[in-house]
Amino acid sequence: MKSAAMRRDAFTLVELLVVIAVIALLMAILVPVLNRARGQAQRIICMSTLRNFSMAHKQYLAETHKYLPHTSYEPYTPWYNNDYFRKVLGLPTATDEEKTRRPPGEIQEWPPNAPRKFICPAATYALTHAENGLYALDRSYGVNVDGDYYARHGGVAKLSDKESWVKQPSTKLFMADALDWWISYYFCDDRYFEYGEKWVGFDTYGMTAFRHNDGLNAMYWDGHCGRLRTEEVMDNPALWDPLK
Repeated sequence: MKSAAMRRDAFTLVELLVVIAVIALLMAILVPVLNRARGQAQRIICMSTLRNFSMAHKQYLAETHKYLPHTSYEPYTPWYNNDYFRKVLGLPTATDEEKTRRPPGEIQEWPPNAPRKFICPAATYALTHAENGLYALDRSYGVNVDGDYYARHGGVAKLSDKESWVKQPSTKLFMADALDWWISYYFCDDRYFEYGEKWVGFDTYGMTAFRHNDGLNAMYWDGHCGRLRTEEVMDNPALWDPLK
């Protein structure tokens, strides 16, 4: 009698296989939904960060009548080390070491100097290569350097007065998700889909990062932010050229 009762209480092999199949089906349904929800949350957080950068950029423009430069030359240093920009964001002024480019051959050209909250949550290279508890902002966002302003401005990236520099600023790309502190149309191609978030140096210089559902978050020269699909960025040189 006891063995018969035990047999009645046990699962049969068919019942076990049915349960496993149901669980597998539920996982197949739920995992893509959860991944989409996580991706959407990452995109929203990233956009919020970019809007904070936009506010700092606008204040810089109002104060100086110049757009935030993609770099400065005394010393040579990226846009995100700009003292005014950092002050508006509540960041400490970059140290001399942080403003000094590292020797050639080092993949991380400048020491990371931004808290995690300023990094896109989908920028996995930046998030996994922290130094002294700080993160590389240049592996999360980059500034558009296209437009041939070197030749048009005496070989120096000195931005002109806001009324005469950028044409149609509401339609021109200024900043976007990136794997480098600068981005260019000529480096915006299929390589991101080959490398993903893997930063390797020369092959990923100037590269935009389509890390948000086959698109990226972007800021325009007038300061408004939005999402752009991959093809809108890769196949639209007019988007990149602020002089046209």
